Amino acid sequence: MFPYANHLGGTQPLIAIGDALRAAGHRVVFAARGKCVSFVAEAGFEVEDVVELDPRHAVEHFNRSNLDYHTSASIAAFVAEETALIRRHRPTAVVDLHRPTLGLSARLTRTPRAVLCNTVLTRYYTGERLLPESHPLGTLARPVPKRWLRPLSHWAEKQLFRAWARPYNAFLRQAGEAPLDSLQDLFEGDATILMDARELMPTGDLPPHVHAVGPLLREAAAPAPALLAGVGPGQRTIFVYLGSYGEQFARVVGYLARLLGDSDEYRVIAATGGLYGYSGPPLPSNVVVTDYVPASAVLSRNCAAMISHGGRGSIYSALGHGVPLVGLPNQGEQEWNLDAIERLGLGRKLSSRRCSFEAFAQALGGVLDDPAYRERAGRFGDMLRSYDGAGTAARIIAAL
Repeated sequence: MFPYANHLGGTQPLIAIGDALRAAGHRVVFAARGKCVSFVAEAGFEVEDVVELDPRHAVEHFNRSNLDYHTSASIAAFVAEETALIRRHRPTAVVDLHRPTLGLSARLTRTPRAVLCNTVLTRYYTGERLLPESHPLGTLARPVPKRWLRPLSHWAEKQLFRAWARPYNAFLRQAGEAPLDSLQDLFEGDATILMDARELMPTGDLPPHVHAVGPLLREAAAPAPALLAGVGPGQRTIFVYLGSYGEQFARVVGYLARLLGDSDEYRVIAATGGLYGYSGPPLPSNVVVTDYVPASAVLSRNCAAMISHGGRGSIYSALGHGVPLVGLPNQGEQEWNLDAIERLGLGRKLSSRRCSFEAFAQALGGVLDDPAYRERAGRFGDMLRSYDGAGTAARIIAAL
């Protein structure tokens, strides 16, 4: 298992599948480096160290919606370590979440590979995917009417994925292997596992190796924090989790303190995941910053809304409890996730680059004051319970 262990969304889905594989009698070994490796170790898995991107370098590229974070040199370094691990352990299969170099290593070692993918990043997604505002081209194209922006976005997407494949193709040529048509080729494996509900992320007909298994969620075991005891009778909670880097955290917490400070009706619980701190001004008593808190412990306690960055895990955690969302995305994938949320009436999307206090207050007020958001989220949550994402993915991987 090769997670992206610098954020929870790149780690917890693989732990969930690892749990299911281990329960079925398989040996599961993780190869990871990053601040979320502790979650893997706490789950009781064997962990091997492996080279990883510097998180500052990676997030700089992610937040510009650019996937050109590898160079020919870094690809060679990654493949060298990956192939060494594969040859030492001789696994039945390797599994990763958007670690494109593992596609090269699996090919060179002739090892079956399963890839966990966000549907919106694949060629199978049939929803709208306009140029994101987080990409430089998206900023330039923002004034363009949608009827022209759609074909422009489709054309630009194809060109970008082809361009992003160049350093991988340079490596493949040196290895005497056939080149890629697109970086999206490395988002596929012998099994391609889409970690989404098709009701949110639609696809066309899928080839036999592609499987839409539904959400892959997992929470680290932890007791409900004492701060939840401070939620008064009839008081509604607002849960804040803005991803593993928290770029918008201080701003959003400040907005909520200004909007709802000392309110008897609402209590705000803002979680950092233990991955960063809060250094803003002192907060009113009903706005609480904490580190790791099981999302379900908050979402299941009269939670009125979740403020999210639009990551896949946060979206499905909220909707699984029938809680609508207000989102401030940092990157293209999150923008597209929140576009889908807004289209289905499950929440509101804001622009992280142009979000004022007034715009935030209007979006949050719209969700809190309109019961239709809660009703739609509740129905969507009922539907999500029909999925067994981790169990289905484990069975697919075990069959490789």
